[in-house]
Amino acid sequence: MVVLQHFQHLVPPQQRGIFSATGAGAIAVALFFAVSGFVVAEALASFYTGRPGAFLANRVLRLGPPYLAALALSVLVHALLWRNGRLALWDYTLQGSPLAPARLLTGLLGLVPGFNPNWLGQDFEFVPFVWSLRLEMAFYIAAAATMWAAWRIGAAWPVMAAIAAALAASLAFLLLAHRPGALGTAPMFLLGVALYLRDARPAPTRTSLLAVTIAVAAAGFASWRQHGAPLPAVQFPILALLLALFAWLLTKAAAGGHKRLDRRLGDLSYPLYLNHYAVGIAASSLLPRLGWTLYIVSIAAAVLLSAAAERLVDRPVRVLRNRIRAVAL
Repeated sequence: MVVLQHFQHLVPPQQRGIFSATGAGAIAVALFFAVSGFVVAEALASFYTGRPGAFLANRVLRLGPPYLAALALSVLVHALLWRNGRLALWDYTLQGSPLAPARLLTGLLGLVPGFNPNWLGQDFEFVPFVWSLRLEMAFYIAAAATMWAAWRIGAAWPVMAAIAAALAASLAFLLLAHRPGALGTAPMFLLGVALYLRDARPAPTRTSLLAVTIAVAAAGFASWRQHGAPLPAVQFPILALLLALFAWLLTKAAAGGHKRLDRRLGDLSYPLYLNHYAVGIAASSLLPRLGWTLYIVSIAAAVLLSAAAERLVDRPVRVLRNRIRAVAL
């Protein structure tokens, strides 16, 4: 959904109405944070009980190497296009070389929670949606720290502490990065945590917590929808349907014959998120005749590139991550 939204720049402006009418990218990012909250809570309550350091190490390995590889690719694409006078950016007006030290440093600091490119005089990033990963990293750090404190004091439900940690991390991010829309991601993360608690051990208090977080998440999502898409008529129903599908899938003990496909799509999702921007910029710069053929071919190219990145970068790192986790998933 994110790729479909971003690649609207590959079709003529007068044909982009369907994208502004749905804001599919915002829906997808909201769902990502909900799934992330569930996965983080589950991991901390199982594989990493009493091991917040191992949890953080694996989270850094999960986000870091694929991002650095995508950053290197994006820098190369921007530099080559700029050198040949063909660089046509979507959302930025770039003055001077993309290889300016401040721009390269902005890219290297991309995953640091709370980092604001404006501190270095930049509004440009080689992977422009890395802001969501900065916030995700902030959630990881805060959740690990709070869970460690909960274990130390012998809290009965240490996973509950992740809720307060996620909210605190989001507020800190807002203060540092001045991105008001990020406030909407914290309630979605908390919704995922509450969904895990309800799924792991149904109880009236956990059901009530889930109901409260659903209401808060709806309010948070309304604060940061993108492109002014019709909220009640379009975005809320789609997001609600996808969240309901996710909750339903949690009731299934196994994915049956679709398990292999499910795992493959999951492995591909992060590389695709990171690498599709470089493909889109190259396509719009080198092939200025915009149209649906370019749109479809670029999506296929992004998928193929991401599959290669997953095989070359993610898989080798996964071996190390399995050792740290002590369980091969």
